[in-house]
Amino acid sequence: MARWIPCGTEFIEADVIRWVEPIWKPRARRSRRAVKIGERRITGQVVKVTADGWVHLLVKRCEMTPAPDWWKALPPLRQEGGELRRRKQSIGRGQAERLLWSEEGARSSVASRFLKPE
Repeated sequence: MARWIPCGTEFIEADVIRWVEPIWKPRARRSRRAVKIGERRITGQVVKVTADGWVHLLVKRCEMTPAPDWWKALPPLRQEGGELRRRKQSIGRGQAERLLWSEEGARSSVASRFLKPE
């Protein structure tokens, strides 16, 4: 069985991560209030992490949950297999988790080259 561990913003290329992000109602012309209509749990593989904070992901799965008071269909994100770009901080806010590698020792040696000590 796959094991997921909390990672926040600490992930490297080739990690498989998942997080939750809100789905907002498209704003009407005169509407000023944002309305949350659901949530997406996105699972993807990290393709690239840029120096300016962007993460490029290959979407593996996207599960959508509508809000209890929302009755319409939720807008789709992308088809599975499509590429997605998100800010690293946005992913970390969504309770990000990463899938454990079968060989965590190999990951730690690779991660030592990518992750900066803080």
